[in-house]
Amino acid sequence: MPLASLFSSQIGLETSDPLQVVIVLVAGILLQVYGAKLLVGGGAGLARHFGVHPLVIGSTVVAFGSSAPELFISLWAAGKSQGDIAVGNAVGSVIANIGLILGLSAVARPLRFRPQLFHAEAPIMVAAAALAAFLLRNSWIGRFEASLLCFGLVVYAVFVWFSAQVEADSAVIERMEKDLPASGASRRVELVQVVGGVVLLVAGSRYLVKAAVTGAGMVEMTNSALSLAAIPLLASAPELFVLITALAKKEKELAGGVVVGACIFNCLGVLGLSALLRPVLAPNINQMDLGVMLIATIAVLPLLQAGPRRRQAIGAGLLVGYGLYLTQLLGRHIHQGL
Repeated sequence: MPLASLFSSQIGLETSDPLQVVIVLVAGILLQVYGAKLLVGGGAGLARHFGVHPLVIGSTVVAFGSSAPELFISLWAAGKSQGDIAVGNAVGSVIANIGLILGLSAVARPLRFRPQLFHAEAPIMVAAAALAAFLLRNSWIGRFEASLLCFGLVVYAVFVWFSAQVEADSAVIERMEKDLPASGASRRVELVQVVGGVVLLVAGSRYLVKAAVTGAGMVEMTNSALSLAAIPLLASAPELFVLITALAKKEKELAGGVVVGACIFNCLGVLGLSALLRPVLAPNINQMDLGVMLIATIAVLPLLQAGPRRRQAIGAGLLVGYGLYLTQLLGRHIHQGL
């Protein structure tokens, strides 16, 4: 019996009607998309009003806000003692952000990277993934380990703040300002957007996970596929929405820096804050999954120095690798008695 079926009886919906499950799932996704949009827009606007540097806003407020769905999903799962979902969502989101979103972006359009700040952020992303993988080597994150992850996130934010102050390229700053959401009418409106975004994200995370768990039980999906693939892909809906919108507008270049900031936030913030709320045990997240996450982050490094054609080739490789990983997840043996 798939473990997802066991989850369904614990935290799933109280229905077995496929249509109702789909309706709740779609509602959860929409709440996540619009919640993240409100949170990012309001947060970026407030940061502008307080004089925060555009590069800091892009690397923290926008990047972290785009990963807010993953945070609220993992917080909700940790609160329900569902460690596999809490951890798998973070690990799977890093893999999906790089393998699917960054890979598709590299293939579809030329990618744009901030030369000074981003070249420092990419190694930090690899280090954050390595730290998360090391702490998860025994499938457990307690509050001490969670504190280390959260401390790392604070150090990263401080680093971004001071690095932005020495960014001398005005063209980079101007481009970053254009990528940021437009400011709201007033601080009060932006504050309402932030609060409204949080409310929608809380509701959306609950409905999305409950519907996903129920649906996984109905199709006999393994716990690994549910935690590392299905839920992270559903949680990535805001990033996919932004990417599809950019492609529809035929933008000549796509910004690649937000993906890196989102991956750092998933490794440090999502895992750290979830385990601070309640220590998590994730027996079905194994060393292979952590290795794939680390390899995916390392694969971003050659993307920085590559020309347009080579970036497209690397992007295609990321997509193929992600497809192979999903195939492996779907065929993974279900461990009983956990």
